[in-house]
Amino acid sequence: MNNELDDVCSALAARTPWKSRVDPGGAEAGPAFDELMPRSLLSIDVHVLHDVSRAMAHEASPATRVATLLESALRAAGATWGVIAVLRDGGWEAAAVATAANGPHTERRSVDRLPVPIIAAAVHLRNGLVLRDACAADHWRTDDYVRRRKPRSVICVPIRCNGELIGALYLEHGDLPGMFTPAKAALVEIIAPHAGCVLENLRLRDELDAQRARVGSVEAAMRETQSEMDRTSRMTAYGELAASIVHEVAQPVTAIDTSARAGLKWLDRGAPNIEAAREMLAHICACTVRARTIIGALRARARRTAPVFAVFDLADALREAAEILESTLDAMKVNLRVDGCASAIPMRGERVPLQQAIISLLMNGAESMIGTPEGKRVIVLTCELERNLVRIRIDDNGDGFDPQVAARLFEPLFTTKPHGMGMGLSICKSIVEAHNGQLELAPREHGGTRATVTLPVSSM
Repeated sequence: MNNELDDVCSALAARTPWKSRVDPGGAEAGPAFDELMPRSLLSIDVHVLHDVSRAMAHEASPATRVATLLESALRAAGATWGVIAVLRDGGWEAAAVATAANGPHTERRSVDRLPVPIIAAAVHLRNGLVLRDACAADHWRTDDYVRRRKPRSVICVPIRCNGELIGALYLEHGDLPGMFTPAKAALVEIIAPHAGCVLENLRLRDELDAQRARVGSVEAAMRETQSEMDRTSRMTAYGELAASIVHEVAQPVTAIDTSARAGLKWLDRGAPNIEAAREMLAHICACTVRARTIIGALRARARRTAPVFAVFDLADALREAAEILESTLDAMKVNLRVDGCASAIPMRGERVPLQQAIISLLMNGAESMIGTPEGKRVIVLTCELERNLVRIRIDDNGDGFDPQVAARLFEPLFTTKPHGMGMGLSICKSIVEAHNGQLELAPREHGGTRATVTLPVSSM
């Protein structure tokens, strides 16, 4: 097998005469590789080629393959030191360095500096550069690298992949000139493209690792942002829940306080009115139950628990809401008139939350009339049944609202009141919508506001 390979190589060498080229190194520099076709390839080391093939086929990291290819080139050429340099960000960096096991000057071979001028010349010549004796060459003996390292024989081959320059394979012998024969140069030229493929794989892997690191960093940032958003959302929900509790419980607490004071007055009289005091105590108990019911409903809504609906008389619930507010509105010098709530109106839903929504809307109307003369402070609560719908209207003749903020009236924590919490209308809207209804606010023609609640009626 070896004899057949030698015959073919000898025939190829016989048909390829040498052509000399003047190199920047003068007479001491050899021609570029496309003119360095050897007259005899009998000295090609088949074992080296076998090592190269195994390096390319072996399941190893690209960095290990680059080092293996450099060591193979070092042994094939008989060099004492070598480096595979890569072009990165406009500069040259060492990807692999090798020193012959029995080579001289191993202590001085480091990668702190690369033979950049020689590499640049080899790249400029495109097919590489061979120096018989760099220390004696007129063009190179004054070069800083040559003066410091004193290499004798030098060979440098550009490394390309897909036609693009990505690196260079540099070998040198520190003691003997003329070491790199055409046969050895041919071996180095064979190894260089393999190194190019491996370097490209190494570059792609580095880019993939960098991309994965960036993706990981972005994912970590996204997770942190999501976690922060979740925390913010929870805090907002807690804030809204707290504001809702304060807003909704304020009315029954006020009613409890009013009833307790009235009960004390009945008892403090010269002849205590026990029956009236008993009524106040019963009213206090009812308000306490109401407060607990409101808190439970708010907690269920915060947890997004499905409401528990039951059929009740909406007209009776509205009349009860008016009675609950009677003493409070009297203290505010507000007259409440109720129309259309005499007949029973079947409604499927939650009685207390709907009552609380109506009470909140009535209180908003009453508070808007603080600047209205006492005799004109009137709120009208009207209930009208139309086919399968019931409309509840609450009309006041207060200050109304600015049309510019109309779109924000139902936003949580948004308020136009100096001491408001901005939860009343938001809660009312959520309660009405939970009953498949609608809540609308509109200015009245002669001043004030109309709140309209539209709800579907139960068929019982």
